[in-house]
Amino acid sequence: MKGYPWRRNVMRSYEFSLSEETKALLFAEVQRLRTEHPEECLSNDQLWNDSSEKANGITRDRKTGKLCYTIRVYGDDDERGDFFSMCEDSEALVNSALYKTIAVLIEPHEKL
Repeated sequence: MKGYPWRRNVMRSYEFSLSEETKALLFAEVQRLRTEHPEECLSNDQLWNDSSEKANGITRDRKTGKLCYTIRVYGDDDERGDFFSMCEDSEALVNSALYKTIAVLIEPHEKL
């Protein structure tokens, strides 16, 4: 961080080992959300980057200003596949196995 005193909060990344069954479930959930709730799956032109936070920009719904979670799927060769965002209070998202699984995985690492 030398030379960047404003960069105190750095994005962290974690790796998790998942069973093949869990991986299949997560990928199926991404497809299910896209298919069953297309009106809640926001594309880049429906989003804006709120850079008022100290650490980094926050993705928000352009229409409502709500915080969004971005879902991005990559192929084996790191080629970007599906990409969309959903509002943090989307019932479709928070009730999905995708959201619940990720929440359980990252919970031990979250600190306020």
